[in-house]
Amino acid sequence: MADLRWGMIGSSGWADHTFAPAVARARGNKLVAVLGSTASGAQGFAERHGIARAHAHTELKALLADAAVDAVWVASPPDLHRVQAVAALKAGKHVLCEKPMAVSVADCRAMTRAAQAAGRLLHVGFNNRSHPQFQALAKAIAQGRYGEALEARVQVYHPYPSPPPQWRQNRRRSGGWAIGDVGTHLLDVLRWLMNADAAHAQGVLSSRCWGFKTDDHAAVNVVFKNGAVGNITACTGAAGGAPRVEFYGTKGYFILRGGLFGMPGELESGLKGRESTTVAVAGFDTYGGEVELFAKAVRGKAVSLASGDDGVANIRLVAAARGW
Repeated sequence: MADLRWGMIGSSGWADHTFAPAVARARGNKLVAVLGSTASGAQGFAERHGIARAHAHTELKALLADAAVDAVWVASPPDLHRVQAVAALKAGKHVLCEKPMAVSVADCRAMTRAAQAAGRLLHVGFNNRSHPQFQALAKAIAQGRYGEALEARVQVYHPYPSPPPQWRQNRRRSGGWAIGDVGTHLLDVLRWLMNADAAHAQGVLSSRCWGFKTDDHAAVNVVFKNGAVGNITACTGAAGGAPRVEFYGTKGYFILRGGLFGMPGELESGLKGRESTTVAVAGFDTYGGEVELFAKAVRGKAVSLASGDDGVANIRLVAAARGW
């Protein structure tokens, strides 16, 4: 079967050091084109990742007219996602849109409408969904292994060693820093594990660590329609140990220390009336796995990736937490 041929929208940062190598590692996928904001940036990216010079573009129209491209990975700042994703979908390209899906719920809805009208795939880059351990936990919860959901918590403290790009310090461009960079991932994990729609959410965002206009600490509480509650904490300015995912149900629980974003960790779990167990969780290439799952989806297979509708629901929670 022919490789799925990718065009990358973005030629620096994560597009350069993480996403492009992920496509190269993923079986059945090939990176063939790039869109950069400058000719030097696009051509430099092309040289680093084995893309022919003719497929290093500086205009969106040129990338989308490139017949070599089957799908695009939108890896630009969030305020550009709507325009770029909608244009790509209208051009007949499948789209993997990096998180957060967009800054506003309205933008997300416009993207899902465009995907439906074009008959093309739109998935959101919540790479934790490609992890076999998370897939197994989500399945176990859905099948009732731990009983009815009571509460879940997801926490990441990741202090940035240096200031983020200027666009992350701009609320209207980024949609928030800690909440848009890390918190959006955690809210997706929370929704996925809870297997229920949210009733309402509220959050407390602050910038006490870095002092920028965008948040570096975000704590969000979510009440779900099934009566369960969830909490996420995302911090980009303070230390807090390994990431942590906790789930508590009427029959049992689990606590995953580490594990998020493919890092190794350990899983403690237990059921009422039985002794708990703790097992090691191996590291996993969540970005390469995400690309492989996307290619499978293009070929008609059901996958665990976040849909456009998941992205809409996610940004609805982000908007509720930040208050705008």
